[in-house]
Amino acid sequence: MQESLASQTVGSSAADNIHHSSLSLSLHGERFMACLSATQLYSLSWTLSAKPRTQNPNRRPYLFINYRNRTIRYVPNSIHRPSRASVGSSSCVSTATDVSEKSPTIRELCDGHVPDHILRRRVFLLLFSTWNLIGVEEVGFTMPTDVQRQALPILFSGRDCILHAQTGSGKTLAYLLSIFSVVNTKRSAVQALIVVPTRELGTQVTKVARMLAAKPAELGMEACSIMALLDGGMLGRQKSWLKSEPPTIVVATLRSLCQMLEKKVLKLESMRVLVIDEVDFMFNSSKQVSSLRKLLLSYSSCSKRQTIFASASIPQHRRFVYDCIQHKWTKADAVHIHVNPVEPMPSRLHHRFVICGKDERHQALLSLLKSDMPQSAIIFVSEQSEKSKRAGHAPPTTFLIEFLKTSYTGCSDILLLEEDMNFNVRAASFSELRQGGSYILVSTDLAARGVDLPETTHIYNFVLPKNAVDYLHRAGRAGRRPFSDKKCIVASILTSEERFVLKKFENELMFECAEVFL
Repeated sequence: MQESLASQTVGSSAADNIHHSSLSLSLHGERFMACLSATQLYSLSWTLSAKPRTQNPNRRPYLFINYRNRTIRYVPNSIHRPSRASVGSSSCVSTATDVSEKSPTIRELCDGHVPDHILRRRVFLLLFSTWNLIGVEEVGFTMPTDVQRQALPILFSGRDCILHAQTGSGKTLAYLLSIFSVVNTKRSAVQALIVVPTRELGTQVTKVARMLAAKPAELGMEACSIMALLDGGMLGRQKSWLKSEPPTIVVATLRSLCQMLEKKVLKLESMRVLVIDEVDFMFNSSKQVSSLRKLLLSYSSCSKRQTIFASASIPQHRRFVYDCIQHKWTKADAVHIHVNPVEPMPSRLHHRFVICGKDERHQALLSLLKSDMPQSAIIFVSEQSEKSKRAGHAPPTTFLIEFLKTSYTGCSDILLLEEDMNFNVRAASFSELRQGGSYILVSTDLAARGVDLPETTHIYNFVLPKNAVDYLHRAGRAGRRPFSDKKCIVASILTSEERFVLKKFENELMFECAEVFL
């Protein structure tokens, strides 16, 4: 590669063409560790002994890009065949780098940005499936996942960012580190807001944020307070908290957030960072999209703002980036980080399906369970229709739960999670899952977005999801245990008329699904 290509600046002025204003990176980086999500880390520090995979001489060159003042720098130590980094413009930038070059650690990426008490403290190694401490070690620092390595330099620069990567790839940890790099705990104001679609995901993100924010008492430092403003919470108490001593960070569901904004208890003027997690789900939700647009429009007038969107699936992502800039939901130089665009489905998932009659789904599911004997599984069902509710029919989950409890003896804990449940009951079910052990969770798509249950090895689609995106997120609930290459199963039960639907999902998500004969 010629030296003249060693550094190239990407134009990002507001007057530039929209395609020049948004940068879309499609990068392939060597993984030196199993993908970790933030909910699988008690802190940033783990002691690792990991070695890279054997290199294939025919494989594409790997890419590594350092962002410094809107400049892409290439650091080749030898000549390579250039690969293409997808830029949101009519032109492409060719880049290459030596794969033998040492990848930066989390410490190296965060040094000078994230507070030292996070980077230096001793860690408690927490297994998130049990929420019990299983060991104490002196710190070592992890290698970042692909999305963290690519996103953190950009996030620390203050640019708006769209994190687009596989489920369980570490997006949550990336945006939390970015938040901790800018908030000032001595300032009494809400400085960061994380908006999530469900109470369960909000509870999860809050726990991780509080773990990262914990400071040793001997340092005598001001604590970073974090509020969970979630549906079903005690809004009166939270209103008093916001008025008397505003938390530094708020994790909120949109409905509860809007109530506080309408009452003018929570103000956006002092905010530095706004994160919208599972952004595609929230834009596609008829119940939330108008409130979300209003929130983004209000926040766009704030100075020194940073907006971060995150999801494993952003259909028509180029159009989405365009809309974000046009509507001023993000600044004109927003960066779209798209990790693993050619393999949206994690490779450790094995997909299969069984064809049965419309009235034989329960028996087909029972046969699969008896054959697989899963220790921990999630069975996804469809939500009850409004017509069925008005007719007074019991939800499909009720009959399925009763059937499993009377017919399947392989698991004693069969739990339910659905949107119409009382919030306290939902919280109890979610908490019980966190206790570990064997379980079968029967759930609507409520559990498909962001919920992290690392022990889950089997996913059963009792009814096919509505689209490929929902299939991706359902499947992504399995195979999330850190440092594990254990095979996980995603099984779908369908009629012969539905086979073309699953085939469509296969083509769109680029995976293969094998038929199983019972």
